Amino acid sequence: MGWIDTAAVARSPAGRSIEDLLGPRPRRQDLTGFDPNYSDIVDYIIRCTHRIWEEKNVGLCRSHYAPDCAIHTLAGPVTGVEAVVANTLATLAAFPDRSLIGEDVIWSEDAAGLFHTSHRIVSLMTHLGDDAFGPATGRRAQVTTIADCVVSENRIIEEWLVRDNAHLVRQLGLDPWTVARGQAEADGALEPSAHAWRSAEIARVREGQAMVVTPPVDHPAAGPTAMLERAVNDAQLGDAAALLSVSAEGFWPSGRRWVGRGGWIGAMNQLTSVLETPQLVIDHWAATALPHDEIAVALRWSMAGRHVRTGIYGPATGRELLVLAVSHYRLRQGRILEDITVFDELAVLRQLAGGLGA
Repeated sequence: MGWIDTAAVARSPAGRSIEDLLGPRPRRQDLTGFDPNYSDIVDYIIRCTHRIWEEKNVGLCRSHYAPDCAIHTLAGPVTGVEAVVANTLATLAAFPDRSLIGEDVIWSEDAAGLFHTSHRIVSLMTHLGDDAFGPATGRRAQVTTIADCVVSENRIIEEWLVRDNAHLVRQLGLDPWTVARGQAEADGALEPSAHAWRSAEIARVREGQAMVVTPPVDHPAAGPTAMLERAVNDAQLGDAAALLSVSAEGFWPSGRRWVGRGGWIGAMNQLTSVLETPQLVIDHWAATALPHDEIAVALRWSMAGRHVRTGIYGPATGRELLVLAVSHYRLRQGRILEDITVFDELAVLRQLAGGLGA
């Protein structure tokens, strides 16, 4: 995952018009095994997403996902392309006018022909059909999602999906805690083995922390990686915040916004201070060039800890908590100007309400 000036290979969609993004262009990157209409890996992600969601060609999932693809979410794993097709159709039935705005694709080529993409999307939609959240509300919503994908020869073989679901249900006029408690009650009727993945992930974070490989010191992701690890694992929030520009802006789940180093310290402290000895691991990093001599960095990270203090998530529950998150940073001259962090806070509440297993 070495650092290269990716602008010379596959340009970021940031600041580009939809006409530019979807216009035809010759191939400009070695994409062995990919359909000929894709010019580079960014074009692949933007264009196939448009074809599936805006053009409603949902069956294209079968040629763009591996038959046994693994999809990871904080609400539980999903396996197989037919599950992807079914979930996409169900989402479009609930939100038939859903349109997706691709804000950025941060990528790396981790081995020859093996790409990792981190695609940040803003979805605009109207809740016109019943779904897992309840009856149709007719309300408009806007929600941020980040999809981290491993891609090879035109197919997504693994994906990590994080969406700001708590913010979404609030816009639908629903109370996140009420929705989370209903989900937790349904979880209680399932076999314990259905939730074994969560225990395994918590153990991985706790036991594997010392074995994590971090980016090389000259990689743009090295600074943000050290910032998160120092803040969570060492509880040195002030030192960690030194990488942030004094005018940095943050956009976090549930519509939380912050400005400056003090804002970031406050947001991070709210998340970690309610947990007993929280531990964080960086699961993947990537960086790509942006216009104006800026760099975009994507970090996918996991955090685990026991909920032992009253705070942002209410009274202490004593429950083990797992967080799966992706952070997109915009850097200039090594300083963080913007932090867009996404995780499913509805799934966080669901765990604290007793759901997703012991």
